[in-house]
Amino acid sequence: MSILKSVLEEELERNLKNQNSYKQMLLELPKGSIYISNRNGRQYMYRKNRYGDKIVNVYICSLSNIEKANEEKQKSEEYARISDNFKVARNEEVKLRKALKAYED
Repeated sequence: MSILKSVLEEELERNLKNQNSYKQMLLELPKGSIYISNRNGRQYMYRKNRYGDKIVNVYICSLSNIEKANEEKQKSEEYARISDNFKVARNEEVKLRKALKAYED
């Protein structure tokens, strides 16, 4: 049974390292959801964020700037993907800790 315990410990260690790397990646990416606003017949891209009780809209670019708009959209999608992976890793950590608890006496 000690082999299984060591495997679980290694997996927990790997999981915690992954969580730390996810946290670092999330800090480097802009947080918030992207939306398009129409004003005077032109379209503009904004990022919507919550700071405490306030919702703040930050201007990103005009949609005529296709490169910048696509880049910001990719960043937003990457943030969502990494955030989902981080949540899965946290849930996995809970399960690993429960499994390890069975071997602690």
